[in-house]
Amino acid sequence: MSEEFDPIFKLQKEFAEAFYSEFKEFFGEEKEHGYELYSLSGAEIGPKGSWATFTIRNPFASRSLVFRYDPENHTVYAMLKIQVIPGEEDWDLDSLFRRKAYPVPEFKDSLKNAGEWIFHSIARHYLGAIFQFCPRILEPDFLPNS
Repeated sequence: MSEEFDPIFKLQKEFAEAFYSEFKEFFGEEKEHGYELYSLSGAEIGPKGSWATFTIRNPFASRSLVFRYDPENHTVYAMLKIQVIPGEEDWDLDSLFRRKAYPVPEFKDSLKNAGEWIFHSIARHYLGAIFQFCPRILEPDFLPNS
């Protein structure tokens, strides 16, 4: 099925393109930082099969920023994932911003002005806050619990 007839694939593609272009605007080329950018898409079976996912990964620090959009419930999940032994720690970015007392607008307030560019607004909200307050979030010296 082509993209124009598959609304889920189209949504996933638009989500990934928005995050990729906003990343480049704020941070430049991912290779300059040693990061990997990728998106997951495809109509998989299961409750999360239609979700759009975009990941910014620092493989040398075992850290990732993961952004997910659930089109069925119109919900966004944004998290910092840190590989630890054993397992993985997940930090909700909105909670992390509040905990660190970063003066970031609440996500819901940012969405009110999104208009038809919703995915770009989501990306700008999170990547703009990271760029301004915690640009080293994917580096080992960034401690989310301090």
